[in-house]
Amino acid sequence: MSAPCPVSWMLYRFAIMPASRRFAPPAVRVALAASLSWLPACTLVGQKTFNPHAGDPPRVVIPPPPPTQVRHVPPLIEIMAGTPVAQWQADLKKGVADALARKPNVLFTVVSVIPDAGTADEQAALLSHVVATDAQSVAAEIVQDGADPAQMEMTATTDRAASAPVIRIYVR
Repeated sequence: MSAPCPVSWMLYRFAIMPASRRFAPPAVRVALAASLSWLPACTLVGQKTFNPHAGDPPRVVIPPPPPTQVRHVPPLIEIMAGTPVAQWQADLKKGVADALARKPNVLFTVVSVIPDAGTADEQAALLSHVVATDAQSVAAEIVQDGADPAQMEMTATTDRAASAPVIRIYVR
């Protein structure tokens, strides 16, 4: 960045000088002509004189998404999809009764989990099948065991660690 022109005041004075006095002696004309050689090195004072980033378009900084919450809490009960109701009904009834005894307004979260494999369409079809058959029957059984329907929450997800579809029941 070059410095402001040191002879700019001479040029300014010459510009506002009356026309009758503009014809200066030869020595002044030589000094003025010599000062014009400095003109290309002069810079105008503008936005970027004091801030080199003035006028630049703003940089949009998108913060990274918050980390996903991984449930480290073990489920109250985990039921393999396709298991007959008679095999898990007694354990579920005992788990629901214990949870309601400890906290009457407990929230039961029924999570349908499938392996993270295949295409998105295959996963969607498998999830809808697991939710429609196994998760719905587990939720109905929890309500039949004494929980209010407002205490139910159902979700579905994929998990890389899962080897087969499962239904997990969490309590909060």
